[in-house]
Amino acid sequence: MGIKEYTHIIKSTIRGVLTAFTIIFNIGIAFADDPGITKVRLIQLNDTSYVFEADISQTLLWAIKSPVFPDRFQFSDFDFENQSGWITLSATLTTSGAPLSSKDEILLPWARNGVDITAQWDDGTTYKGLFTRSLGGIHIPLSELMPFQKSTAKVFAENFLLGIRHLIFRGIHILLIISLVWALPRFRVLQYLLWYTFGQATALVLSELGLSGFDLLLSDLILVLIIFLLSYSTVYSFKIKYLGPVLFITALMHGLSFVHEIGMDGLRPVQRIQALFAFNLAIDIGHYLLALVLVLLVSSIKNRISRKQWIPIVIGCISVFLVLLVFKENIRPGKTQILGFSPSTITTAYSSTAPSGSSTRQAQRSTGLMTTPLMVYLSVEPFEVRQEILVQSRAAMELLGMDQGNLTSIPVDMQSRLKEDLQESIISNATLTIDNHNAIPSEVQTNFVTLNRGGVSTRGNPIVESLDNGIIGISLIYDTEGFPDSVLIDWTLFPPSIQSIEASAVDPHGALTIMINRDNNKFMWKSRLSGFKVQDVRAVDFTRPSIPMISLLIWMVILISVIYQVVSPKPAFNRFWILAFVGIGFACYPFMRFNLDLPFIPEGKPSRERTSIILNDLLKNVYMAFDKRSEEDVYDRLALTVSGDQLTDIYLQNRQSMAMENRGGARAKVVEVNVQELFDVDRLENGGLVADVLWVVRGSVNHFGHTHYRQNQYRALVSFNSDKATWKIFHIETIDEKRIY
Repeated sequence: MGIKEYTHIIKSTIRGVLTAFTIIFNIGIAFADDPGITKVRLIQLNDTSYVFEADISQTLLWAIKSPVFPDRFQFSDFDFENQSGWITLSATLTTSGAPLSSKDEILLPWARNGVDITAQWDDGTTYKGLFTRSLGGIHIPLSELMPFQKSTAKVFAENFLLGIRHLIFRGIHILLIISLVWALPRFRVLQYLLWYTFGQATALVLSELGLSGFDLLLSDLILVLIIFLLSYSTVYSFKIKYLGPVLFITALMHGLSFVHEIGMDGLRPVQRIQALFAFNLAIDIGHYLLALVLVLLVSSIKNRISRKQWIPIVIGCISVFLVLLVFKENIRPGKTQILGFSPSTITTAYSSTAPSGSSTRQAQRSTGLMTTPLMVYLSVEPFEVRQEILVQSRAAMELLGMDQGNLTSIPVDMQSRLKEDLQESIISNATLTIDNHNAIPSEVQTNFVTLNRGGVSTRGNPIVESLDNGIIGISLIYDTEGFPDSVLIDWTLFPPSIQSIEASAVDPHGALTIMINRDNNKFMWKSRLSGFKVQDVRAVDFTRPSIPMISLLIWMVILISVIYQVVSPKPAFNRFWILAFVGIGFACYPFMRFNLDLPFIPEGKPSRERTSIILNDLLKNVYMAFDKRSEEDVYDRLALTVSGDQLTDIYLQNRQSMAMENRGGARAKVVEVNVQELFDVDRLENGGLVADVLWVVRGSVNHFGHTHYRQNQYRALVSFNSDKATWKIFHIETIDEKRIY
């Protein structure tokens, strides 16, 4: 092999290494700037068809695979729309069966940290959520992304069936009835089952007062212990004292454990009581039917069995086996929630799970570098549109026709004039139309900025700027009534040396990027979600809780009759009728309820659940009040939720809490407020309430092509009261606050 061949091989190797290095470097830039969060849209067209879209960098297309929808759906291949290096993927979703429902789940087998998904349904409602990746991919339960309100009949039916399924769990309840029937004489077992029934019924009242149990599995293990004791007492012929009260307490714990475990997101407080009633009813009916059958069966065969002690011994051994089985299959692997429910990651219409890692600070459309000397960005958000421009210093001087001479830098004393002239030129020549109406900026900011992979930051103190590397950022802010349907930029400013510029738009639901030039200089943004409405601030109405008046009247009559029987030798009712009417009172308790505003009934303290709902709505209103920029508008919106001196304090504090430092006018928009834990609620001397509450606030802001995500956590003592019409906050004492990401 000659020298030329060796030289050719060496050159080829060097070129290959350089090419590989360039590819790795460019991909590194993309990954350094990418937070791993992809914006996704699910749009319902009708009952049988949907559109699924995702925005992704071209270098990360490999991370996107076909989503997994329920089996009844057919998912088409992705269509690719190239947007100057960014790709919008679009596919159709069709079914000949039932439409998507709150029971369905979407699985995205993507190599991404998470997705910021927006779902719009055919009734016009829009839900938005942030979901992160688990080991199996990104799971999106549609119960978090669609409005649904179950009817009373559906709540009853679902939880009655749940009770039937639980009745056969590990055979524990069945074995309990068998042990009771064998241990007790004939129909005495029905009397003891009444103790169990009234224990479960009492759980209805206590759960509404805010009490909750522990895992339902533990309550079932207590039943296994009772089974063992019944077997032991039968073998050694002794009577268990207070068996009735023991069954009552166990049933009470069993009912409260159901409330603790089921979660029941999306149910109104009254429906939670109805769900517990249906679950208990299924358990009780199963108990009584099985007991009647076994009583009749055992009565006919008991006298024919010569060695009766073998039966309770077998039952006792089975109870021990059940404990071992539950430990092996439930306790050891941590499957202590036995109703098939898992804790929801979200308790509001906006679902949120914190992304992991520091790389989640920003997202979407910038490489941290300017691809053209002049770049135009459009940020569309509720109540405002921002037109943002980045111009290299040399291009700015060329645009203004300024003599550059031998300049290599821009001195500080020259920068003010350059910024003012550039700002005036852009305002005079760059026309922006919002919903077919010419828009006038309410605020303009022009600054020298720094540009890196974390986004754009304004220069804190002026320095001598390089003519080639100095960058000027201009932000023109336009106020809108809500969320616009379309924005059109007619861009006419092209320096002689620039043939085309990059223009991009980012909104809460997606993004696009195109190249514009002198011949094709219009940049149009249209909302991908037709008719999208911005949620507005509304006063939190004060409503009295529904009162089970029928049940209370029945129980009052029974109490009076019992007292009368004690003091009078002539009974008013026999025991059967008393028990019957008590049962009727419990049966009416979840359903026969009324909202009464009676002066002789004290207001009382709302339940912990109701307090959490009130605080969630109040706190959400506080943050949403800052969606508008005008101080007057913010105060008017805050006044619906906050009273007294706290109005000014909250205004000043919240202007900073979700702020983006040195970002040229960009402000975080809060998309979720979630009360995570209510530690305590007390009544104040002035009649108000104070709650020790922990909540999380998630927001995002679009800024110069990036979407920055923020999530803060707060714990505070929140004091609030009502004026018989609305709830309002009158004091907040912060205990702790921290930024999650």
